[in-house]
Amino acid sequence: MIYVACGIIMMIVGFLWYVAPARRPDCLYGYISYLAQTNKDSFQFAQKMGARYNFLVGLVQFLLGLAIHFLGGDKYFIVWLLTFVIFIIIPFALTEKSLQKFLQSRHELPHDYVKPDDIKRQKVKGFRDL
Repeated sequence: MIYVACGIIMMIVGFLWYVAPARRPDCLYGYISYLAQTNKDSFQFAQKMGARYNFLVGLVQFLLGLAIHFLGGDKYFIVWLLTFVIFIIIPFALTEKSLQKFLQSRHELPHDYVKPDDIKRQKVKGFRDL
């Protein structure tokens, strides 16, 4: 039932962001990230895509939760509790990916932006500077 509850919450958030998107960056409401704050168009695009992906992933999670419940999989509660976090991460990853493509197509991607997949970790001896 945790998938059902989390799916409903995500659908409500997606619906609220779709009906009343954030007008300006605010830490309490709307989708905020480094790429979303690049310019006004990217912020509006991020609000639209964040709402869409939250609603769609919430709907998938809700339907999956209903299927799990009706098929009798509720007894594996600890598995569902550990895996439902993945569904919370997915809308953010999809929104960032689409926002990155949006900014690249307009040639507005910030010059100091580094793709998270391109970061190479190297082992260093001693303390590591952050």
